[in-house]
Amino acid sequence: MRLSLVLPVALIVLLLVVQFPAVNSQSPQLIAQQGFGLNRSASLTMKIVFLGITPDELNSTYLKSSVTVPPLKYQAILAGPLNTGVIFNFAYQLVFADNSTVSEFAQYLLSIQREENTFSSPITPSGLVNPYFTNSSTLSVAQNYFYDADKVESWLGSNMTLFGGSPVSGYTLFVADLHGFRIPSLNYTEYQNYVTPCRPCTPQAVQAHYYNRTVTDPDLGLVMHRHFMTGWGGSGRFYYMDLSAGPSYWTNELPVQVASQLRGISTTTYYGKLWMSKFIGAYVNGAVNNLFAPDQLYPVNYAQSYNIQLFVIDNRTTAEQAQGPKLRATINETRIQENLTSLVPFVGATGVTVNIRYANVTDYPGLAAIVANATTSLRDPISGRPIVDGDLVYNWFTTSGLGHIANFINVTRTTSRIDIPGFLFAFKGNYTFGVPFKEDIGSPSLSGTFGGEALGDMVLIGLSQQADFTVGNNSTYNQPGKGVGFTHNAIHELGHMMGLNHPFIYDLTEDFTNTVMGYYAYSLDFSQFDRDSILRGVNDELLSFALQALSTTPNTLFNSGYISTANQNIVQAENLYNTMDYAGAVQYSLAAAQDASAAQQFTSGALSPALAFGLIGVAIGAAIGILLGYLIFRRRKPTGLQYNRCPTCQQPLRWDPAQMRWYCDRCQKPV
Repeated sequence: MRLSLVLPVALIVLLLVVQFPAVNSQSPQLIAQQGFGLNRSASLTMKIVFLGITPDELNSTYLKSSVTVPPLKYQAILAGPLNTGVIFNFAYQLVFADNSTVSEFAQYLLSIQREENTFSSPITPSGLVNPYFTNSSTLSVAQNYFYDADKVESWLGSNMTLFGGSPVSGYTLFVADLHGFRIPSLNYTEYQNYVTPCRPCTPQAVQAHYYNRTVTDPDLGLVMHRHFMTGWGGSGRFYYMDLSAGPSYWTNELPVQVASQLRGISTTTYYGKLWMSKFIGAYVNGAVNNLFAPDQLYPVNYAQSYNIQLFVIDNRTTAEQAQGPKLRATINETRIQENLTSLVPFVGATGVTVNIRYANVTDYPGLAAIVANATTSLRDPISGRPIVDGDLVYNWFTTSGLGHIANFINVTRTTSRIDIPGFLFAFKGNYTFGVPFKEDIGSPSLSGTFGGEALGDMVLIGLSQQADFTVGNNSTYNQPGKGVGFTHNAIHELGHMMGLNHPFIYDLTEDFTNTVMGYYAYSLDFSQFDRDSILRGVNDELLSFALQALSTTPNTLFNSGYISTANQNIVQAENLYNTMDYAGAVQYSLAAAQDASAAQQFTSGALSPALAFGLIGVAIGAAIGILLGYLIFRRRKPTGLQYNRCPTCQQPLRWDPAQMRWYCDRCQKPV
């Protein structure tokens, strides 16, 4: 080997080894459980499709401005409060459906229209009234026109091409005003006749349209009508809201044709167009913040498996237990497992396990004692139901309190497995969980009682014999033997534990969404918005960790392979993420996090100081040895016949073509 090659090779080996810092070995946690070190940007297109609203009725520039709709949003974890490190950047695209398309849609609505008249007194079918119109002194009849919400959503999804299709990375919001397309709608005169106090009065009729659905409890079969909705969505990546529908007692929002006249607005004027833009912008804000780019309640964490442990505890009297239903009939294990698996498809069909244990409260004397102490004589002012103090029960379980949860389950939260425990109580009578407040105990407060609560470390749910399991016996429902069980509440609270929020915290309109996370619709499924939120959160968590780890990891000969594959997986994950294939991106995000972790560990812990200095010594010794060997062998005299040299004088030989032999000119003889 030539000296010109030996020295550079030795020097390169030496420098590569010296790059390793002499630090203590410490394995980092693969996934940060809350918060992120680096900000990630997620760009989403919000396509707003107007049905029955023309460009002349609003100011498009003002509608898309930051004054009216959010240009970006920092995602928060509300239970912290923390910042996930994700910044949503929004681009707004406005599409105005032509008159023929809107007429076609309105004609479809008329074809499925169902009318039901209700009065201010409970003489309507099933004893129900329109809860918004209950003033018997001014109302003669409320003519309600209903459209099946699921059918409307299906029609819009099937005809998406009429509106230019769905955005590659984003969501579609349909905003409709159909009061001018033969759809029966409340008008300003009817509204004034209804709300104006008078003595004596001539009761007047009103008419309004809504979107409705009927649901059945999966456990105990109670049929529930959800009639008075003004919007719907969640099966796909779009949401529909009808500004001319209602008013609904649930949201208390006025239809646009009433609200504009009530405020003296004409959309033909300059200010009227600005007002209309702001009015619509308020609805857009709700959909964007609640559905399209929601916050998380708790951090969304990746795991290879999710283990749900539910303890269903019977606190009913002996007579109530004999009356039924049986405790096992009040919850559906398969339905819970299937729904939660839909949130985390990357774990496979067996990645979510649900184990349910049934017991009487007397099986746990300590728990029976604390429940007895928490059972108060206080009654909720709104429902009139007596209260079990949920704080006392929670304190008995939680590790930050008395810590008795350890007698039921050893909870672990790692990237291999996340345990989620839940304690579900079947209370006697019509008891419900509640908590005390410093405010007037007599003041109505919806937050004072709860059927279930996700507390971060566990789920706590309380249903009762009379108000839930056998509520169908109530004359309001008139469904003897029917009731509601734990399944809906359990899926809802477990969704919170996975990180999902309510879909209505910024605007009640989005409670009309096909999601178990809402209240009004009583859906049993997670929406597409829920699935996007969880899978997007898992990718954000993994990619943020990978980027953070790589940013602090030096590239060396020993970890360069891990760094290279991590960067390749990040590119693959980002490409799928940006086309909203969040489920497909998870495997690449996970691989990127694992490779980045391996590169980081190799750098920080693969070489101890002794080994590092040992390798440096070996490298230096090898380099010196090679150099000395070359110098020594270079000075030795060669022996034997050398190619093209005289064996006597070692001078170069000349080829003599006449003699056909090599000839030494110095020795004057052929060789």
